[in-house]
Amino acid sequence: DFSEKFKRLTKAKGYDAQGSYSPDGKQIVFTSNRTGKENLELYIMDANGKNVRKLTNSPGCYNGGPFFSPDGKKVIFRSDRKKPHHLQLHVIDVDGKNDTALTDDLKWVLWGPYWYKDSKHIVYAGAYHGNPRQRPNYDIYWMNIETRKKVRITFAPGADVLPVFSPDYKKLMWTSTREGRKPAQLYIADFTPPK
Repeated sequence: DFSEKFKRLTKAKGYDAQGSYSPDGKQIVFTSNRTGKENLELYIMDANGKNVRKLTNSPGCYNGGPFFSPDGKKVIFRSDRKKPHHLQLHVIDVDGKNDTALTDDLKWVLWGPYWYKDSKHIVYAGAYHGNPRQRPNYDIYWMNIETRKKVRITFAPGADVLPVFSPDYKKLMWTSTREGRKPAQLYIADFTPPK
């Protein structure tokens, strides 16, 4: 009986998805178009589905892929505010203040951000080194969100995307089409923060 194993948390009409828990497990941040089909905003709710509050306010844009920082103070996400479907990286405080673009690159799509344990660095997928007129060659990058300094981490042909850390932050896992693999496969490697 699935009713004993699953509990519906949202009941709004439309799309509620891309959820992730806060570090203490008390809140969930998620993407929803509950205010209109073309308006995908971020929301935070209590882990039981109650006390839903809107986090972002960018009408007509996509905001998605959110994750709480390990210290629980910020949310990292992707958004297409400057150009439709042209994702860039953003960070916002959990109270909805200080919504900041970490990237502003109208040439490249940058997406899939994920926090490192210090809440000051992220990993994400970018294709800065590819040819924008051809299929992008995504690789994983490391960024200091205060200085915006970035370091390329992967160097394989094909798409390295959607990076995540293990709970102890000693390993990095990601999705890749390297070595011509289709469909994409999962890869994992030991991780040492770039200096």
